[in-house]
Amino acid sequence: MFTCNYHTHTKRCGHASGEDEDYVLEAIGCGFQILGFSDHAMLPDFSEPYKRGDYSLFQDYCDSIGSLKKKYEKQIEIHIGFEAESFPDYFPYYKELLDGGILDYLILGNHSALGTDKKIYAHFSHITNPSQLFLYRDLALKALSTGMFSIFAHPDYFLSSIDNFDADCKKVSRDLIECCIAYGIPIEINIAGIRNGKKQIGDEKRWIYPTDDFFNLVSKYKAKCIFGADAHAPEQLGYRSANFEAVQFAKKHDLILIDRLEKFNHRR
Repeated sequence: MFTCNYHTHTKRCGHASGEDEDYVLEAIGCGFQILGFSDHAMLPDFSEPYKRGDYSLFQDYCDSIGSLKKKYEKQIEIHIGFEAESFPDYFPYYKELLDGGILDYLILGNHSALGTDKKIYAHFSHITNPSQLFLYRDLALKALSTGMFSIFAHPDYFLSSIDNFDADCKKVSRDLIECCIAYGIPIEINIAGIRNGKKQIGDEKRWIYPTDDFFNLVSKYKAKCIFGADAHAPEQLGYRSANFEAVQFAKKHDLILIDRLEKFNHRR
């Protein structure tokens, strides 16, 4: 159904399982041509247990994926990256990793907001007022406009608990989609949301993402999309039923799909 995945986690984040090599072997077994590891960004001087690995694990992450890249180079193309938040104080750190060739790419996972005191002050999976909604948008736009991010992961994450796709939600969605088009960033159809099943949100039972309302606009704007397994266990790469549902979702919305990144969206 698709042959590349750039959204793969490791057990270092604290909420995934399996050895790094298990993911590679599963990807090869499923016929993948490209596997990108993008664990939650390990950040110096910031700890978020069970959501991201401690910074002390970063070198092991690099060494392990680098070793696997060499070991399996004749069977699959492997890349290393991060799923990184829009934490502006860490943008120079992200740039250093990319410019130095330590990481190949970043994908944007805009889950929360970080204050200057390095404390999380907003969680975007439970938006309860317009100010939080527009904060999600503003932080995402700030990150996307840096040119450092190659994919916008689960862009409709902000709709996780919102049961009314109102004018504000439409405005935020349009702004995000237009920004992705302007910077050539594909929008992810996140398969983890499908694997996790439908939830009761207001009067509707649906996936928390991907959402019909958001991707109706993606289709209208003819923005490019890419599948992302968001795998937190090796077997999730080849989860046939969810992968099939994702393909059907893309067909239903007549989405423009790319299978792989022709280049990573950052400047060396």
